[in-house]
Amino acid sequence: MNLETRQLERPDDLIVAFRTHLWNDDIAFLARRLRDASAGTRFVILADETHGVLETSPFEKIAHYSDFASFGLPNYPRRSVLWYNADYPLYVLRAHFPKAEYFAMVEYDVSMNVDFGALMRHAQSNGIDFVAHKIAAAPPSWFWHKTIAPHFLAPMKALIASMIISSRAIDALLTRRRTLLAAKVPEIEADWPYCEGFIPSVIAEFPDFRMDDIGHHAELPFYDWTNPVHMKSPEANAPGTISHPVLGGMHFIDRRLAYDKPEAIFDPDSMLNRQLSFYDPVDFIGPLTRLVKSKRSFELLERFRAVAERNSWPTDGISINLAYAKPATQSSTCEWSRFREPDVDAIGANNGNINGGFGFHTAFELNPWWQVDLEQDFAITKVVVFNRLGLTGRCTRMSVSSSDDGENWLIRGAKLDDVHFGGADGNPYVFFFEVPFVARFIRISMIGEGFLHLDEVEVYGDRIDS
Repeated sequence: MNLETRQLERPDDLIVAFRTHLWNDDIAFLARRLRDASAGTRFVILADETHGVLETSPFEKIAHYSDFASFGLPNYPRRSVLWYNADYPLYVLRAHFPKAEYFAMVEYDVSMNVDFGALMRHAQSNGIDFVAHKIAAAPPSWFWHKTIAPHFLAPMKALIASMIISSRAIDALLTRRRTLLAAKVPEIEADWPYCEGFIPSVIAEFPDFRMDDIGHHAELPFYDWTNPVHMKSPEANAPGTISHPVLGGMHFIDRRLAYDKPEAIFDPDSMLNRQLSFYDPVDFIGPLTRLVKSKRSFELLERFRAVAERNSWPTDGISINLAYAKPATQSSTCEWSRFREPDVDAIGANNGNINGGFGFHTAFELNPWWQVDLEQDFAITKVVVFNRLGLTGRCTRMSVSSSDDGENWLIRGAKLDDVHFGGADGNPYVFFFEVPFVARFIRISMIGEGFLHLDEVEVYGDRIDS
């Protein structure tokens, strides 16, 4: 029996759609879980292929794009049509399965650990038109309230990561969208209703439409808009639960680190630490280091390095730019300098903004220089110089000097050739010091006559043990 024949034998009154715009092994795993939980329904992948075809075999696929003009709907907002209007894909399903009575749409980051097919049949037999989570009146403080309030006497909101909805409710949604558009909603970019408010608000207007919370049928200890869990964690796999958002791979790392504060890494019982146990440290050390570095705290980074060493994580990249936001000055300013005061103009080269332009600008002079006060002694291991792109030939020969007092200087390294180097393009010049030297002040000097106008200077090293 071929796939097409098997699909024709499936019941077409209940449609379960796994909605995604991505496809990988982790997402396929969650799709299989939903399919297995949806016995007695027709299971499909509802694939947004705006940015390319998704190879979802062996699952049946219903493909669509972010252009909904054929449904008489605006493609707003242009770059996130399907995120803002999560009801739009329901109209694709309704058109594809016109005889279906009920539809479920479940996001790709949901772990389904209940008998979802039974829940679908419960909604069907009891005439429940909408099943979702946190269905409630939308308070004025809700961020999306302003998009709903102009169109509904009783604005509502709901979490729709997993939803069950009747065909007549979908028809009501599409009719209301078209009615709003026909009425020429003023300033559609401000007033077009956001999906998580629009869907429950429309359904609540019909006195014979019924709604139910999915929390009445499943445990939801990890089911919210945020707080992601790993797909292999016990939290994501507990029987009788539905969890969201559930992710794997770097997708999980990115979302988890966007949610957590760096301090969570120091708590062995934090969700972050418990979830990292499912990963090879090589996979998460880079993003985790960037998160800690974003706080620009040497003390925080030192604590993090200690944790990394204790856990045998790679530590090569765990270092902080000691020059960031420290006092700086330069040999002179000129008409092209952004500021006339040298100690104000100079901070453009240690503000963390690397864009290929110039962070400071000296006058045309012999051996112009820029320097930074690290405010205490460090064992210096590396100095990275980012050149001004487009005019890299103006600075090819230069030296690095150090000082304990800002008055007496020792040359620690020099570039004496005329080879051009870059910066924001990924090719800065790096002075490495295999034998670290102790210094508080670091100076970059051009060797010869000219303008000095670098993009950024970074200094790396270790704290001196007291």
